[in-house]
Amino acid sequence: MSRSFLERATKAARTSRIIVAFDPVFNPYAKPREERARERKNVALGMEKILQELAGIVAGAKIGVPAIFALGLDEIEELIESAGGGLIFICDSKMADIGHVNRLVAEQVFDVGFDALIIHAAVGRRGAIDEVVKLADERGKGVLGLCAMSHPGASEHLNRHMDELLGIAASAGVDGFVLPATFPDLITRARRAHPSSLILSPGVGVQGAPFGSAASAGADFEIIGRSITGDPDPARRAREIAEAMRGAG
Repeated sequence: MSRSFLERATKAARTSRIIVAFDPVFNPYAKPREERARERKNVALGMEKILQELAGIVAGAKIGVPAIFALGLDEIEELIESAGGGLIFICDSKMADIGHVNRLVAEQVFDVGFDALIIHAAVGRRGAIDEVVKLADERGKGVLGLCAMSHPGASEHLNRHMDELLGIAASAGVDGFVLPATFPDLITRARRAHPSSLILSPGVGVQGAPFGSAASAGADFEIIGRSITGDPDPARRAREIAEAMRGAG
């Protein structure tokens, strides 16, 4: 567990409980090779503009695999640097491999400036999560264990084992958990079992969970993507959502 990351996230939550998610609908490989660099730069500049508009309204940004694949780590690094350290950046890598491979990926993630990453708790502690947590502790970075998901199919297997996965992730020393806003009872259960751990919850807005519902159930942050980034005025929409969340939790 990284005390520096945990302290920073806890402090950020006092100002805002929104983490904006970036998963731009953008496939550079559908374009001719000579056009890709320009398109990547345009998309990255658009993301940077949104982040500038959201300064002081959101606590951080979650950047997922689609954006990382489409833009590349160099563009992501510039995007993170443009925020000037004012936001928490989380890499939604949904890491799920053996420790050696996990560490190789995590080194790059942390080197480009991400403050934390997300790893599947299902891969287990020994020889998997533990190696990432060790690296994160060395770097003052954070690790979040994914223990349940927000889509309907998650109830078929993954979410049934949430309690076991929470235990695995906690024993590995993660800073917190990613749990679905669409299943608020899971958040409440996790909060009771792990009162001092961070909880971040996706599934608010487009996926159906009301704004503020995850925070009311016990989450520290709600991860909100398309409801903000897809709005013509992201800052105005984020302020409306923040107001709707006021008093939750």
